[in-house]
Amino acid sequence: MAKKEKSPIKHGPTKRRLARWQQERRRRRIVAAIGMSVLIVIAALISYGFYATSIAPGSEWVTTVGDRDFNSNDYARTLRLYPPSQESANPAQLTLENMENIELLWQGSAGFNISVTDDEVTQEIRRLLEENGEPLTDEEFEERYKEVLSATGLTDEEYREVVKTGLIQTEVSEHFLDQVPQSAEQVHVEAISVATEEEAMEVMGNLSAGEDFTSIAAKLGGGDIGWLPRGIASQEFDDVAFNPDIELGTVTPFGTDEGWYIIRVLGHEEDKAIDEATRNQLAVNAISSWMADEWEIKVERNPKYDLENPGYIENLQDLYVWALDKIN
Repeated sequence: MAKKEKSPIKHGPTKRRLARWQQERRRRRIVAAIGMSVLIVIAALISYGFYATSIAPGSEWVTTVGDRDFNSNDYARTLRLYPPSQESANPAQLTLENMENIELLWQGSAGFNISVTDDEVTQEIRRLLEENGEPLTDEEFEERYKEVLSATGLTDEEYREVVKTGLIQTEVSEHFLDQVPQSAEQVHVEAISVATEEEAMEVMGNLSAGEDFTSIAAKLGGGDIGWLPRGIASQEFDDVAFNPDIELGTVTPFGTDEGWYIIRVLGHEEDKAIDEATRNQLAVNAISSWMADEWEIKVERNPKYDLENPGYIENLQDLYVWALDKIN
């Protein structure tokens, strides 16, 4: 089974960035956050006009998700229906991840008893086409819908599939949000993040010499990250921050897969209300974790496109170029 890569952590543990660190670590195992968001940006679908220089057989097996096999033609279809952002660093890999994760989403939604009817798809299309919420007559809706199909190059069936996928994604997101409690144990943390143990020990030395924690944090882009429940940061972070044996105000350095932290806990409450932004982040983290587990269990790639294959980047690029030629 393929193993996803990890990306290095950036400095500067503000509350928002700290949440992104954990999300980024998981994202490298499943899909770029950008891969999920593309599902709901339906109005922005466009056709690409790049050139192609190589040929891949359309029936070549690319990946398997659960009990469903996907070939090169399926890859090309995914590229046409769910094109990655033009700013994507690796659109060839992102297209493959989109294909796998969209199928995981569809298969997983059934387990949550989530379904979307044809009427709900039609209503969503109408909502998308109504500018500023102003209702359209049936004639206006049909005319505008034809224009959208012409602009995207999609058939009615394909466009409805994309819209339905977006609705399923929304329903799955709401399912996970419903599982997040309104309140939980939380800690108030001030943090410094560095890349290496050597840097962490240097910070500890400066603190021992009398330099102020807050001042050092400000220099390194860190500081007070506020109240955090479990699950916002990494498990290693939580194990230290929520350790009942560590007294409030104690400075503690520790290493994680993401880098090194020096933190001090300023407050600890057993049951504190979770703000809405944090609840949403916890839901996103839960979805990422679920998708990662599903990916490990259900996905098996052609060895050509496996991340452990040293030539997978070139192989995927060949497939991507072939797919571009096919859809244009």
